Amino acid sequence: MANILYPAPLKVGSKIAICSLSSGLKEKYHARLDRVIDGLKHRGYEVVEGEFLRQNKPRDELDAKAHAKQLMGFLLDDEVAAIMPPMGGELAMEILPLLDFNAIKEAKPKWLVGFSDVSTIACALTAKCQWATLHSANLMQLHPDETNPYSLQIFETITYESGSKFEQGPSAYYQKNKPNYAQNPDELLAPSEPTQWQCLNYTDERTIEMSGRLFGGCLDTVGLLLDSPFLALHDFKKHSANEGLILYLENSELTPTTVARFLLSLKLAGVFDDINGLILGRSEITQSHHDAFDYRHALDVALGGCLFPVIIDADIGHVQPNLNLVNGAKCSLTADINQGKVLNASLNTELI
Repeated sequence: MANILYPAPLKVGSKIAICSLSSGLKEKYHARLDRVIDGLKHRGYEVVEGEFLRQNKPRDELDAKAHAKQLMGFLLDDEVAAIMPPMGGELAMEILPLLDFNAIKEAKPKWLVGFSDVSTIACALTAKCQWATLHSANLMQLHPDETNPYSLQIFETITYESGSKFEQGPSAYYQKNKPNYAQNPDELLAPSEPTQWQCLNYTDERTIEMSGRLFGGCLDTVGLLLDSPFLALHDFKKHSANEGLILYLENSELTPTTVARFLLSLKLAGVFDDINGLILGRSEITQSHHDAFDYRHALDVALGGCLFPVIIDADIGHVQPNLNLVNGAKCSLTADINQGKVLNASLNTELI
């Protein structure tokens, strides 16, 4: 039986801490920040802002120690029910060696919510402290007028009790263009491109299944740490008993060649020996004139011979919308495949 610790369900009056992990927000984004904070308050939550949230100082003025101290304060505060950074940042991994994970283990678990570099800290909390964490849209995308079901699912997930179950599937459409919150603080998600999940290594007509404990995040950052003491996927697998793991990853800024290198390095390090399946999010960068091959070719080179199912172009990461993926939760995915396309899929998550 896995020993995953789920935070207490949020309710009206619960306290949400909003803090930066590696850099604060520039002033041009403050109007958008005010909108999303007002949305949290309208839902009945108490909001506390981190000291550096609205500061964007040079790195020599605001170092990793300051951010680590701030985050530790929220992680150890049992009155805080959730931590929602506005966005990922750039170098959250700087604070990992400055966090006292033994002290965190003694604290009351709380949700850490978001994607991109948020997943660097989230995966460490799950791997080293067995806290469930939520990979989903970031706070800045949660405008109070947002109606996208994937965004709204966040507010459902953080109210679930241990033992709860929920189901998700592929989106109908995704948003190709990045939002500009500085220009339009009230911008909402506007998906327009048809979603098509793919199966990388099976092209015949079949139904595939994968199951295990969810674990993953941004390939750019998490991919560098999966074999480190901070994420140690092999050690975390011990908490999944005989269930195994479903690893999910998404690319932010890596070129296709670099994606192939990252994935091949994980394979060579034995990381893929610990998983029952792999789910990759849509990549914003699919081709570069500097690269020898495009994104799909990169995946074929790195993963084409894998014996476990590999789903690609899923709703994970920097190309919205985002599935709600609970690190540490038990999950099963069933998908009907034909000619490499996912005709339909069901992702069932259990908080057990």
